[in-house]
Amino acid sequence: MTEARRRRTDGLVTRSRVLDAAVASILEKGYYRTSSNEIARRAGVTWGTLQHQFGSRELLLLEVLNERWHELQQAVAIAEVQGDTLEARLDQVLDVLAAHYGQPAQLAALQIVLDLSRDPAVSSATKEAVAAHGERLTRAWQPLFKQALGDASSDTTLVRFAFVTLRGYLTGNLVASHIARTGSDRTVRDMLVQGVACAIRERAAERGISVAGA
Repeated sequence: MTEARRRRTDGLVTRSRVLDAAVASILEKGYYRTSSNEIARRAGVTWGTLQHQFGSRELLLLEVLNERWHELQQAVAIAEVQGDTLEARLDQVLDVLAAHYGQPAQLAALQIVLDLSRDPAVSSATKEAVAAHGERLTRAWQPLFKQALGDASSDTTLVRFAFVTLRGYLTGNLVASHIARTGSDRTVRDMLVQGVACAIRERAAERGISVAGA
């Protein structure tokens, strides 16, 4: 391995360690107690290393969002949704969503989004980057819902409804699990999937759109 390649590899490892440290600190100590120094301490690096790699705490936290965005895109790219019924396919979609929105790191991401999009001290460039993520979000999941809904996925309102409903269920469970011990409730999950499927069928029928295997 050449020296230049080794430095690039070391830099990627350090970057990953720093991003993981930022998420872990937010989950354990809270967003506002997660200082640059605390992140550096957890990652085992100096503040100078953080500054060299990211420039500032603001840009470091934005990179946490970017990393999760890339992970989301990769999850969608490899996902395969199959099933003879709409309910079976939506259940699989929920599993894919859970791999992203059901993870503790999502709680840290939510806090980052809220602060970077609202804090008047945050740069306009960072706010625009956060807003761009939000605008691309539903489109990112479009391929997944195309597999689940077939022709009905051409109705963007249907896709958005299904996405925000399933995501809301996962987010609610995630928040609840950090407040009190919760267990898996398959009955509630099944009712959710059945309700979403019913709403999709009704709107599709009103608009004369077919739903694959409905």
